[in-house]
Amino acid sequence: MSEYDVEGVVRSVIVEAMGLAPEKYTEDLSFSADLGLDSLDLLDVFFRIECCVPLIITVERCGQYLQGEVPDAEFCDENGVISRRGLERLHIVMPQLDPDIWAGRLTLDRMLDRLTVGNLVAMVEHMLGKGRPVHA
Repeated sequence: MSEYDVEGVVRSVIVEAMGLAPEKYTEDLSFSADLGLDSLDLLDVFFRIECCVPLIITVERCGQYLQGEVPDAEFCDENGVISRRGLERLHIVMPQLDPDIWAGRLTLDRMLDRLTVGNLVAMVEHMLGKGRPVHA
């Protein structure tokens, strides 16, 4: 497989899609709080990445990557509050999430708000088979 500069692709997509000054770009930027991305913006970012690398990024695939092998019933409760096991899984792919801080507070509908540009880079690398294996 050809090599792709995933970080470079994501950087250029974020800078262009969000009208971000290149010097303001860091992998620590969160999608919601720092970049103000909503769900349509996220789909646009996914599409732009897909135009640069041989990959289809769907919300479902993103969710599968984030949830890993944790079954739906064990990932969150009926109100969408992510369980301790779910938080421990998320901590693997989103190391900035401290399960102790987020226990009982993080919901599925707010999970992607916590996603950072660096998490996206790691996810794309993983989907391309370039990243380190992520184990549940």
